[in-house]
Amino acid sequence: MTKGEFEELLNSAPRPTLQRDDLVLQAFQKLFKTFNNKDRLKKQFSSSSALLEKFPNLIPTAANKPYSESELAVRQKHHALLMGNLGSNIKNVYKPHEDIINPPRPNDVTVQKLMAAGAHLGHYRSLWKHSTQPFIHGEYKDIHIIDLDKTVGYLKRASKIVEGVAENGGVIVFLGLAQGQYRAVREAAKRCNGYYVTHKWVPGTITNALENPQLRHEVDFGDSPTARELTPDENIQLVKPDLLVVLNPLECKVAIKEANQAKIPTIGIVDTNVDPDCVTYPIPANDDSNRSTNLICGVLARAGEAGYNRRLSKYQQYKKRTDNSEQEAIEPATSTATASA
Repeated sequence: MTKGEFEELLNSAPRPTLQRDDLVLQAFQKLFKTFNNKDRLKKQFSSSSALLEKFPNLIPTAANKPYSESELAVRQKHHALLMGNLGSNIKNVYKPHEDIINPPRPNDVTVQKLMAAGAHLGHYRSLWKHSTQPFIHGEYKDIHIIDLDKTVGYLKRASKIVEGVAENGGVIVFLGLAQGQYRAVREAAKRCNGYYVTHKWVPGTITNALENPQLRHEVDFGDSPTARELTPDENIQLVKPDLLVVLNPLECKVAIKEANQAKIPTIGIVDTNVDPDCVTYPIPANDDSNRSTNLICGVLARAGEAGYNRRLSKYQQYKKRTDNSEQEAIEPATSTATASA
């Protein structure tokens, strides 16, 4: 305290009063109390915030008073340092959108992934189809639980079928009429260069195809037009898909019936209220959950993509060998003509 501040403190009490000395003493006691509490409050504040060391000129406020703007700024910075990254690194969490963008391979499908997608949940016993008995693991609260071990086996078998059809140049059609399946079906068709139907299946699309003739052309195994003119018999033949993948068989009864009449193999997700005999290759799983259907559709699409890429690679190798053989056949003929000349 400077001399001027001391004289100002002495002159703060009125001179004529008899209790002037007591008032001056009370003022000194209040000043010393504030000075002593300063170190205690600073120690208390430093224990709650490690950032106080970076701000030595910060004067803490009393315990019975609200924080100042400077203290609130320091505390907010300290809180952001401790809690700012909380929840930013998420591990071992199921992400449904990855089933469409980056679906797993058939060999990578596990019971845990299917259970996370809700593929094990069936229907009530009142809706039970007794032909699905081999696929049922048990029941819980009057709801049947599907055996996911068998789901994995049937899914891998169906994936082999899709991969073989795509590798041999077959046409695959993905059919999903439920709301929320559009993106999964579209991405699946793109992966294996197939087709998809999402909004409505027009009755007679397969059986009445000859009544609505369309322009046709021939393509090679590289999906490139050959520009060969088709014969009259080829123009009147029935053009039909080689495989039909159905995500919800109950809503696609007409399509399955037409496929059976045209002898087209079908793959379908069979719930506990669906007869497995309606499709050629059933996959026991929950067909009411978009997560379940999207996951299974993504796995089948990944299998079809592998077969499609294998077919393209074989075709490129064949074209390369053919071009080399033609070039070798032309070179000896040219050399012979030169020698005779």
